[in-house]
Amino acid sequence: MRIPVFLTLFAAVALPVDANARRAPAVMQLAVRAGANVQPLACEKKPALVRPAAEPNPDPLEIPSEDMLDELPAPPLDVPTAANSPLSSLRALPSNEGFRIAIWGDSHLAANFFTEELAKLLKIPGDALPNLLIPANMGKAGVRLPLRQSCVSPQWKYEPVYVSGEGTTAPGPGLVNMVSDQAGATLAWDVRKDAQSPGYERVRVLYQQTEAPMLVAVSVDGGAEQEVTLQQKAGPAVLELAADAPLAQVRLRLVDGRLRFHGLELASAQSKPYVLDVFGYPGATAASWRSANQDYLRAWFAQRQYQLVMLEFGTNEGNVKPFDLAAYRKMLTESVRNMKATFPTAACVLIGPGDRGVLVPRSLNVRRKGAGADRKAGKKAGKKAARIAAAKGAKSGRKRAAVDLFQYSTIHAAINRVQAEVAQDAGCLAWSMQDAMGGPGRAYGWAQQSPALMSKDLIHFTVAGYRRLAQEFAKDMGWTDAPAP
Repeated sequence: MRIPVFLTLFAAVALPVDANARRAPAVMQLAVRAGANVQPLACEKKPALVRPAAEPNPDPLEIPSEDMLDELPAPPLDVPTAANSPLSSLRALPSNEGFRIAIWGDSHLAANFFTEELAKLLKIPGDALPNLLIPANMGKAGVRLPLRQSCVSPQWKYEPVYVSGEGTTAPGPGLVNMVSDQAGATLAWDVRKDAQSPGYERVRVLYQQTEAPMLVAVSVDGGAEQEVTLQQKAGPAVLELAADAPLAQVRLRLVDGRLRFHGLELASAQSKPYVLDVFGYPGATAASWRSANQDYLRAWFAQRQYQLVMLEFGTNEGNVKPFDLAAYRKMLTESVRNMKATFPTAACVLIGPGDRGVLVPRSLNVRRKGAGADRKAGKKAGKKAARIAAAKGAKSGRKRAAVDLFQYSTIHAAINRVQAEVAQDAGCLAWSMQDAMGGPGRAYGWAQQSPALMSKDLIHFTVAGYRRLAQEFAKDMGWTDAPAP
């Protein structure tokens, strides 16, 4: 059983910043002119990938049937799950005073359904135009962003920090970069939230300034291009496009050099004090926080400290075989330590993975014909029909015993337990998606709901599932149905 927790945000105040660890990026400002009646941004159509026709799978994977699940014992209960505990050092914040929240995570966040529901529950006004920090994950499959449209040409390569490599030395705020050295590589964004949104007067392009200058061409709202030489102090840098009216669209083209793009910051004179920055990347792990160059990373937050920071990881870590719990604990401890050093005054929450199921070959998932009738007959006509059904189940069960349907349930429960322990040591809160689902083994039940709450891969959730989790999270945080302070 989960223990309800009550976490509230404190009022917006000026936060102390360590000057040695908060070297702000170099900024180059370019004056631009906003256009009028800007048409929707249209991306160039990419040529369709021609793949050879796949051989039909004679034994495809599918969700285990109810009959198969009925034959199995309950999931193991000897792995303690996370114990959520209250964090009482925060005080209530009236909603009209705003808040500053950031959350990093994997594909569960990249889809943005969880955080969109959170924004509704936090009662952000519909006309609020927040100051947004958007990571360099545009165009990536599975990513939804608070932009009306974004276009990415094929010459860009994604550089997630969790895989290590060169990107760890110069990480963007979302712990992912986009890199290209091909002339003609383009990025374009329609920064309006929707057709009626006014857009932003300041669009800041975040990038790595190298010793060698780079040449880019920028156009705004469909206007003529301006060539700009990027030549600042080496390190984290910003090209700020400044207008006297809201901008709708920005297009950037690489003319010469090698550009490492880190993301966008959108700012408006009409911004209201509501910040919910979402940094999600499919496949990401908490190891990004351990491997990233911390001085470089912290520069992005020199003027942008948060009141609450959340890390949502664990699903991809649990997919490693063999899973080493001791190595996971060490990695998570180091990652959380770095996060805390970056945001020393922020409250923090570790969000653990949900339950995960296992797909089985169709040959091991044959439904027992008349199983429902057999059960009824066993009750009404005695034991004969029940013995027939049991014999069928025993025969098929021997084949199915080789499939461990709860292997990931057990791993995720252990991950959630470690997250709770690491969080307690770090002064953070731990919250488990798996516990919110009802505990280990609940992925199958969520998949059988109508409407389904679990995706057919038994890893991700449906839109309804993400919304349900967000509602449980907000309730446990004390953000909904909480007594007045």
